Amino acid sequence: MKKNEIIVAVTIIVLGLIAPKALPSVWITVLSMAFYYAILTIGWNIIFGYTGLFSYGHAAFPAIGGYTSALLAQHIGLSPFLGLVAGAFIAGLLGIVIGLLILRVHGFYLCLVTWAFAEVVNVIITAEHQITGGTGGLLAPTFFSGPNAELFGYFMGLGLMIFAFLISILLYHSRWGLNLFAVRDDIDAAESMGIKTRFWKVFGFAFGCSLAGLAGAYFAHFLGLIDPGIGGLDQMGYVCLIVIIGGLGTVYGPILGSFFVVITKELISGYASGYSLLIFSVIMILAVRFLSGGFMEIIQVISPRLNNRYLKFVNK
Repeated sequence: MKKNEIIVAVTIIVLGLIAPKALPSVWITVLSMAFYYAILTIGWNIIFGYTGLFSYGHAAFPAIGGYTSALLAQHIGLSPFLGLVAGAFIAGLLGIVIGLLILRVHGFYLCLVTWAFAEVVNVIITAEHQITGGTGGLLAPTFFSGPNAELFGYFMGLGLMIFAFLISILLYHSRWGLNLFAVRDDIDAAESMGIKTRFWKVFGFAFGCSLAGLAGAYFAHFLGLIDPGIGGLDQMGYVCLIVIIGGLGTVYGPILGSFFVVITKELISGYASGYSLLIFSVIMILAVRFLSGGFMEIIQVISPRLNNRYLKFVNK
């Protein structure tokens, strides 16, 4: 890990610990949802940003992780904390299966296949109402009970987001990450260099799906309820929006994008709640057209200038 990445991680932790005291209580839920989206989009960023696989069915995996954990808690009394592990494991296992099936699928066809998988999962969850609760949702035990349950759930989300963030950084700088980038940039060249591209495609896909399952389990146990909406097509739109606005293929992009989208959505909800998706769609189009690197492109342009000004100031 680089020094600036450690500083960013520590800064997020400090701000996360201070926020509940500095902000109204309603913002605990808002920020907790930002943690959820950050974990979810870190997983998709690994699949698309690191490995180059455009999966449009990523929203199915938080549903898989969340329902797995909620059902295990309901039927065998599994602790929500162990449910996080179970949700991530089952989502990752299904990610391996789907990854093996889509090895030879590329581009638009990959998008179609993964979208079809997400729709199948959504239909099953909605139709099997005796098991999943259907459109009414499924109750799940919260992480903690008592008057401070929401606050403790907030800190759980903060910890999970930091965990996912650090994992993505370690992967980014590791030899494993280099193999994923090689698959993304030029798969033929990677194969000629002896990289087992099939293995790394499945690994990248399953790894991202596992983080999505972790996010879904957290969502279920923080709110105490999970419904089919978690795997809806609109959720996939938010995932794409977050990563593009934050910065595709970067370690900071999913977190920057998640907080921007969730907080902005909350701020405009009282004025134009019905048009929030339309507003974000326009923002995404403008970002793709004029700022394809998202917030990270702005930071990369500004930071050298600030550094040069600081050096001039010190020299003076």
